[in-house]
Amino acid sequence: MEDCLGWRYAGTSLPGEMEALREAQAFAAEAGWSVEIRDGEYELVSLEDLGERGAPSDINVQLVKPTAQRSLFFLGAEAAIENFDDGPVEMGGSVFVLCDFEDFRAGDRWVRSWDGTVPNAAEEPEKSRADAVVDVRRGLVRDLSGGRMPRNLYRWLPTSTPEDSDFSTAWMNAAAARLMLAMASEVETDHDGSLRVVLNGLRKRLFLGSPPTGVTTTQFEALRETVEWLLVPARDAEARHQMLVRRLEPLVSDERDKNWWVAVAPHLKEALIGARTEYRVFVTSKSAELLKTMAEVRKGVAEDVEKIVARTNRMSQAFIAGLGVLAAGLGIRVAMSAGTESAAVVTLVFCAVVLFVTWCGLRLTEVVATRALIADLRHLRRWHLRLHQSLTRADYRSLAVSPVIDAVRLYNETRRYTRLAFGVAAWIFSLLVLAAPALQGLG
Repeated sequence: MEDCLGWRYAGTSLPGEMEALREAQAFAAEAGWSVEIRDGEYELVSLEDLGERGAPSDINVQLVKPTAQRSLFFLGAEAAIENFDDGPVEMGGSVFVLCDFEDFRAGDRWVRSWDGTVPNAAEEPEKSRADAVVDVRRGLVRDLSGGRMPRNLYRWLPTSTPEDSDFSTAWMNAAAARLMLAMASEVETDHDGSLRVVLNGLRKRLFLGSPPTGVTTTQFEALRETVEWLLVPARDAEARHQMLVRRLEPLVSDERDKNWWVAVAPHLKEALIGARTEYRVFVTSKSAELLKTMAEVRKGVAEDVEKIVARTNRMSQAFIAGLGVLAAGLGIRVAMSAGTESAAVVTLVFCAVVLFVTWCGLRLTEVVATRALIADLRHLRRWHLRLHQSLTRADYRSLAVSPVIDAVRLYNETRRYTRLAFGVAAWIFSLLVLAAPALQGLG
């Protein structure tokens, strides 16, 4: 039994296996692997005990694979294929299999032929992960199978069809069993536990989802090219899938309970050509709509920014009007103090009344402008939720978000500086009012 982390054997030892166990132990010590030998009661057996009493009749051998590098090693081809969906493969950069075949790249990792020696770290290739991997279970294929649908089809997508060999043929059969599900409408589980594929079109049709056998390189190349076109990270991946299903639906056989791979394999090339043509027409029309949308966005955002700036200007004008009130109050105070001796209490009350009235006017203008701005921003949020679906993230940020943020930032800075400037003006007004009699006496 073998998995990503180790290889285990439980059985009866045969005569003459002593030397093989010693060689395995020596190989493990040299290559950085770990080999444990245990008896029928799972007690650890050392090499010295093997030399004295021989191998036990019931034996358990456990080989722990090296984990220092981002590489995984498999002694058997079947184990490598069965464990290709496991989590450790997701973190690995290379998968080494102990058999002879031409190396190929699947997804973002290499599948390499292995001669039994652990490669050096310098031989480890750089891993380049795609920026985004389309999850076909979200928006493309409806998964009703209870988790039977593969989570990451990109892992099984090679950059080119592997060269013909025993391992490559077995791997292509396993990959085709998963990649073929990307072209379905739904994947579900039948009452007997078998996998079924649903194709929705003019009517709902059911197919058997049993794994294909004998996949040829020509068939796999057509499948690989089709799935690669579907899994390209794009905002319109769902549209691509719908176009492919629409082109594939009239081509497949109407025979019920037919194998899904047998039904679609002869028509993949024709369906892909038709879907690509339809997609080009879709992109052309979408580009014209996008230009129209961007022009409307510029116009709408310009109007919103103009409203925010207008509120900022009104707040600045209110501050200037407040300064005029302070200047008029100062003039009145100077006129009143001419020829009369005013008490200090009357002067302070006059000063407080003028400042209070001016501050209330400024504060009322600020509150009204701020609440109106908040209401507009809430309206913009509902509008932007629809807008973001028709623009890319970069276009949405540059056309709609940045101008509004800059206008709001200008409004907040103007409000902050207006408060600060009013405080300074209030202190100057108070000092001039209090010093007016003295200045008049000096004059």
